[in-house]
Amino acid sequence: MSEARIALITDFGMQDPYVAAVKGVISARTDAPIIDLSHEIEPFDIFQAAWFLRGIVRYWPGATIFMVVVDPGVGTSRRILALRSEGKVFLAPDNGVLTFIEGEARAVEKESLFLPGGGTTFHGRDRFAPVAAALANNFPFDDLGPLIMDRVRLDYTEPCYSGERITGTIVSIDRFGNAITDVEAARIPFSRFQLRVGDATIARRSTTYSEDGSFMIVGSTGCIELSVAGGSAAALLQLRRGDRVSVIPTA
Repeated sequence: MSEARIALITDFGMQDPYVAAVKGVISARTDAPIIDLSHEIEPFDIFQAAWFLRGIVRYWPGATIFMVVVDPGVGTSRRILALRSEGKVFLAPDNGVLTFIEGEARAVEKESLFLPGGGTTFHGRDRFAPVAAALANNFPFDDLGPLIMDRVRLDYTEPCYSGERITGTIVSIDRFGNAITDVEAARIPFSRFQLRVGDATIARRSTTYSEDGSFMIVGSTGCIELSVAGGSAAALLQLRRGDRVSVIPTA
């Protein structure tokens, strides 16, 4: 029995037959368990998938095969990427969705692993799924294809923690309307500070989501979030992913 598990992240949703087809191909080739991490990534949203993966990968054990299929370039010359890191393997299109994962990367070119008769529009079923199953069955990672050093990276600016002003970005708006930044609370050297984004300045801080009005809170990622009790901070403050934020010390 395989010791591996295959964890799926896609933008397929659950209304259409796509996820079921992918799982069918995998299940026909391996007894490794298949785990749905999310199929609700917004269509074509590579950054959302990349940030989702960054937020959860540390909690998963070795021998996990992450199959990440958010692939607006399916059928084009974009490569299929396999990446090995800390005992885990990642399969994804080479479009930046693995930007935040470091490790040994190979271009998957072992065509004998692909589904016979597959087409150009559904590589999740025809290529990614059988390759994931093969890896779960201990197919050698090194035999997938050549090493690559030029994989695609997303255009992303890391937070800046130097000087009297820390800068970062809103990287996610969750389903509750919390605006999640990439500014790590543990790296803020000021004991008292306010956060500015656009025309809004937020100085109130809370340790729970029940505070009145708008406030900052350290979320489950360890980063600063902007929140509103029982409402959407994104809607109230007109915030969007990609908005730049500044953390400024106060007296």
